[in-house]
Amino acid sequence: MQHREGTFAAFDGTTLYHQAWLPDRGPDGGAPDDAADVKGVVLLVHGLGEHSGRYGHVAETLVQAGYVVEAVDHRGHGKSGGKRAFVRSYDEYMRDLTQFRRLVESAHPGTPLVVLGHSMGGNLAMGHVLGDQTGISGLALSGAALKIGGDFSSIQRTILSGIARVAPGFRPQGLPADQISRDQAVVERYRNDPLVYTGKISAGVAAALLAAGERFPAQYPTLTLPIWIGHGTEDHLTDVAGSRELEAAAVNAPVEAHYYEGLYHEIFNEPEREQVLRDLVGWLDRTI
Repeated sequence: MQHREGTFAAFDGTTLYHQAWLPDRGPDGGAPDDAADVKGVVLLVHGLGEHSGRYGHVAETLVQAGYVVEAVDHRGHGKSGGKRAFVRSYDEYMRDLTQFRRLVESAHPGTPLVVLGHSMGGNLAMGHVLGDQTGISGLALSGAALKIGGDFSSIQRTILSGIARVAPGFRPQGLPADQISRDQAVVERYRNDPLVYTGKISAGVAAALLAAGERFPAQYPTLTLPIWIGHGTEDHLTDVAGSRELEAAAVNAPVEAHYYEGLYHEIFNEPEREQVLRDLVGWLDRTI
């Protein structure tokens, strides 16, 4: 497996880091990302506070199955520039993702593209796809933040939105690391990873995700591309009801949903990760 990395300048000059995992070159010396050498490209969109480097094991499985994986660190995350876990508007994330997708498509012309988003990345992937499904062969979602914690009241949402308008940098709360996985080794690596932001998340980010999630359901019937849903039933960071709502409302799209009994938020980092990855690869092979 080969690994590539680089940076590009976002619309406002922020430096964004990206990396790719690709099959080894063939005996003919041809580029490993030629359309003839791979089944498709998976554009991976990571979650809140983390970074694309945490998905090396996911990428390894997908590359072994014949796919290229391309990933970007969001602004304010990982190796990318910007204030940590901060955004002024949802549109900043959308513009970054659109720009990165264009770079990926130019690097892999004619190769089918699937967008894979985890947690906040699932929210951003959904926002991107709802904006324009053209050229996307499928959407895969892991613990997607389509609904944020079912106990988050409407009053709290209103207060948070108001704070975000006047003080987007205010940081009301962080993510509890012990709820990402039942595998304590994963939790410890997360806590000790210098590229993971474990501090409080800005009101601007939280309000942007909440507002997007409230807009999504009315648009689900417009989806026509294949969708894969994976969600742990014991996920206390994102609400599994959001995934179930998508499954029920995307009436014009072929949806394959997996609700993994007892799994926490990061289904790719749970003890049952191999089964989850087999399910994802199987869907990719049937879809592309």
